[in-house]
Amino acid sequence: MLLIPAENRISKQNPPILTVLLIIVNCFIFFVLQSGDDEVFYEAMTFYVEEDLLTLEQKALEEYTLEDKGEIYDLLINPNVPQEALVPYILNDGQFAKYVKTRSDYSMEWRIKREKLEAILENSITETYSFSTTERSLLTAFTSMFLHADYMHLLSNMVFLFLFGYNLELLIGRPKMLSLYVISGLSAVAFFYITSGDNATGLLGASGAIAGLMGGFAAWYGLKSIRYFYWFLIYFNYVRLPGALALLFFLAKEVIYDVTSEDNVAYMAHFGGLLGGAICVWLFKLMSFNRERSIAGATTESVDIPIEDESADRIDEHYRQGLAATQNLDFDQAKTHFYAVLNDQPHNKDVLSRLYNLEKTSPESTSYARLCADIMQVSIHNDSIAPLAEQCMNDLKHNGIGFKPIPGNVLLDYARKQVRHKKTEPIKPIITLLVQHYSHLEKLPDLLLHFAFAAGQNGDWQGKQKVLGFVSNKYPDTFAGQEAKKALQEG
Repeated sequence: MLLIPAENRISKQNPPILTVLLIIVNCFIFFVLQSGDDEVFYEAMTFYVEEDLLTLEQKALEEYTLEDKGEIYDLLINPNVPQEALVPYILNDGQFAKYVKTRSDYSMEWRIKREKLEAILENSITETYSFSTTERSLLTAFTSMFLHADYMHLLSNMVFLFLFGYNLELLIGRPKMLSLYVISGLSAVAFFYITSGDNATGLLGASGAIAGLMGGFAAWYGLKSIRYFYWFLIYFNYVRLPGALALLFFLAKEVIYDVTSEDNVAYMAHFGGLLGGAICVWLFKLMSFNRERSIAGATTESVDIPIEDESADRIDEHYRQGLAATQNLDFDQAKTHFYAVLNDQPHNKDVLSRLYNLEKTSPESTSYARLCADIMQVSIHNDSIAPLAEQCMNDLKHNGIGFKPIPGNVLLDYARKQVRHKKTEPIKPIITLLVQHYSHLEKLPDLLLHFAFAAGQNGDWQGKQKVLGFVSNKYPDTFAGQEAKKALQEG
């Protein structure tokens, strides 16, 4: 049964850059770095057959496969199976290569041929950097999660990486998602080794790390029901399931497959990745919750409201309910409570910041634009809000929507304060918009004049001359226009 998240859509304003980058890295490694491995493996097979190594290793191979690898032993003693057909199994079994060196009949001829064979295989990226249970290392535990065995292995992993990756990137952000990906991949390798030991030959593929994204996605929502697309045989539809239940389904599926399947898929690596990813996201949420509590305590203490004011309890209750709703991922309810606080405390930095983090997930909404306008307006008279206003400005600049939804008078007042602090470069898009759409505003010529002088002080002489020329031509009868004309003549 296939279970795919259908809760979130791809955000055009916040595209899954990290997810796409991980896919590109995996594809580059497979199509470029691993591209010569087939030739190396073919060369190794040819050497093995031509040097008649199978005859030298026949007895050792029978003894080695008899106990733990019955399917290979059956092929070995079956007269209808060509001996050359066993060569790929032998070359891929690092444990057997280690086993032959412990035998008392390991002759000099045998040793020389084995060393030449291993020298050929060392030219293979896959052979060198995939995780081996016999020669385990932290380096190969990491590199193995970027290697793939064939086209279908790569394709299936990249599809699931995209489906779960863009969801996690949207929910927890890029730094945490990258940490989750790496930690899950390492957890998958560790769990695979613990459950398989030296009986397994090796491990490669991104599926363990991707399983961690699946586990992390389910753990993020916990008991909250989310929408999944399911596909079972010929039946498919959408269903809502609690995240925790989906996680149990993912874990149970890997255990069942591990017990019932006889293929070479490392189901216990998937299990370890799922578990590692779920625990990692749970820790992320726990750290976030502790931080929320500490901030809540600090903010409650710093709220400038008389204790006797009967509205204080109401505001405090709205704030606490807003925090609780955020923790439960009920973002609409959280916004309702935080806006109730903001109605009485329009300069509350903490509440403005929390609301901004909630609203910016829908940058095309009117409520986001209205909140940005409020933040920019408040920052004009409250310097402590300035960093948040700068974040608003940067996000508006890069989200594809721009400053058009913000009222012109707010943009003008915000730009005037930035000019007073000689911050001309960041507000150039605002100046451009004001000139194009709000040229009628009474205070605009004065703003442009001061912007030109500030730009000159910052070394932007060309920008200064351009703005002065515009002001002198556009507003010739105003004080700003006349001063601009004088400045051009003196310049």
